[in-house]
Amino acid sequence: MKKVISFSLLVFMASSSLSYGQTKNSSTGSYAFGNSKPGLMNITELNFGIGLYRLERDFSKRIFNLTSICSIGLARNFSGGIGVGVSLYDGGTLVPLFADFRYFTKIRKARIFIFGDGGILLNSANTTNGFKFLVSPGAGVIFPVGNKLSLSLGAGLVTQLMKGFDHDSFVIIKPGMIYLFNKN
Repeated sequence: MKKVISFSLLVFMASSSLSYGQTKNSSTGSYAFGNSKPGLMNITELNFGIGLYRLERDFSKRIFNLTSICSIGLARNFSGGIGVGVSLYDGGTLVPLFADFRYFTKIRKARIFIFGDGGILLNSANTTNGFKFLVSPGAGVIFPVGNKLSLSLGAGLVTQLMKGFDHDSFVIIKPGMIYLFNKN
């Protein structure tokens, strides 16, 4: 009985002393920007896309976008903002006005995000088409450049909804940069 108690006490002391040398696992519980709420940030992106659905009509073959999003941290690793830009299509120019929501996380050393955009595309020409609705989900990765500046690369799907349940869809690549205004 003495041997069992002595052995149990020895195992308990060894496991307690060895547990102090362990480090925290950085794959969970860390934030993409070093804190829980990234604060105010500007996201500027270029979008390149190829049409998927009906290619015989205007505004459906290819897309080139320049957007700027003013975003703020809403909750832990979650940001929301308002974006505006200019979209050049094979059939003309549209102006997107949209809401952007992003969830940032860090998996091991990779900083990734999932985004969802929704809004309207305003027609700059005097046509009867009016505006279109815009929905765009996707994901990407962040590459830190400095304390406040990061580069991003994302991919997603843009769907434009029109009257009568008609739509155009594009696969897009989104290179961009993220500037944090209030990071210490």
